[in-house]
Amino acid sequence: MPADEHLSGVQFVVKHHLASETGLSMSLHRVSAMVGERQVGTMSWKRTGVENIEVDPAHRRQGIASELWRRAHEEAASSPHVVAPKHSKDRTDAGDAWARSVGGRLPRRS
Repeated sequence: MPADEHLSGVQFVVKHHLASETGLSMSLHRVSAMVGERQVGTMSWKRTGVENIEVDPAHRRQGIASELWRRAHEEAASSPHVVAPKHSKDRTDAGDAWARSVGGRLPRRS
């Protein structure tokens, strides 16, 4: 079964916390994957790169993290105040494998 078939019933919600509105040093953006009222995945990023990406263990290997990445790039392409996410230097082994699978420039791991 293709990974995107696992995404039926998953809703993706984008939120922005702009620096000018929150007093943060830079804007923070977040895409969440929801099944009903339950958050099953989230990705947050700043201008400097992905801060965190996480999927609930019961929902892993279903394409949710890849769809979070895709939705974040889609949001950046359509919103001038949103920077496109880029991979972080700080990646776990699993995070590194995922980053390679979705593509994009991979900075040397720290």
